[in-house]
Amino acid sequence: MLVIFRNDWKRLMEEKLYLFVSMGLTICAVVAAIVLTSTIETKGNIALILPQNQSVIESVSQFTNSQYFNVSILETAPPKSELVQNRYDAVVTIGEDGAYKVETIKSDEIKAMIYAALKNPNTFVPSMETTRRIGTNIIGYMMMFLLIQGVLYARLFAEDKERHMIERVVMSPIAFQKYLFGHAAFMFAMIFVPTFCVMAVAQILGVVIGFSLLTYAALIAVLAILATSFALFLNSFFCVADTANMLGSSLIMLSTILAGSFYSFTKEETLFDRLIHILPQKDFINFTNALEKGNLTGAIKIQFLYVVGLSVIFFFIAVIKTKKDYIYHK
Repeated sequence: MLVIFRNDWKRLMEEKLYLFVSMGLTICAVVAAIVLTSTIETKGNIALILPQNQSVIESVSQFTNSQYFNVSILETAPPKSELVQNRYDAVVTIGEDGAYKVETIKSDEIKAMIYAALKNPNTFVPSMETTRRIGTNIIGYMMMFLLIQGVLYARLFAEDKERHMIERVVMSPIAFQKYLFGHAAFMFAMIFVPTFCVMAVAQILGVVIGFSLLTYAALIAVLAILATSFALFLNSFFCVADTANMLGSSLIMLSTILAGSFYSFTKEETLFDRLIHILPQKDFINFTNALEKGNLTGAIKIQFLYVVGLSVIFFFIAVIKTKKDYIYHK
């Protein structure tokens, strides 16, 4: 196993660009999360639809000056795509009778919060229970990049298959299980160590990062395991490195965005929201959010176990599939 680990490291050092790119993305994700968190937690972007020359009641007028919202007054409603792109958190339409209607693709808690702000703008204070805190935001921003790193580093395993080097390994004294564990250990280390070092440096510099370093170590380790197992699982079905790389990166980006890694746009208790829970990223971000707020429940713990269990399943499928291809039919 150590032979495979050292060999992977040697091969990676010959192409240092991959290491620098992954480190750069991780640093950018952490910086973006830290910089944007204060804005995310205290500001909401609202499109206020107010036809020209229409008068408004006093509470709506006060709402436009709220310190907790960035209100853009428009004559016509923006397309729903701008809600999906997170340009606006909600669209508030003012009727001729002064009544208002709130439209959002985010949670019902966000909708209720906006209604409360419209009703009593002077006394309104947003509840922090409906917003993500900095630790969850950092994990959410890093998640996609960490998962993509798994696919990136798995190319070493994919190249062994593509160049038929794995067939030589099967005939060598190295046990097949140790060969796969060697690749897995290298991928895990390359995802975990640089990411944890970035968080450690941030804390040393006095940056508020939400969780303790020990908690970050555990959370990053779980993400590294998920990234490693999924990447090996995907590459076990393809013999061309580029195919697995492109497909894996596309699946990770799409599923992570849908899971609400950067922001949540699904309404609770809908069929779509329940289907989204199939994605491990959704369950992991829910667990992280509950952990930071101290609201861990039995259901949340089950979601975390689902992520760990799915990682184990991915890895065993990768082992069985690869072993079947190169040992049973050699």
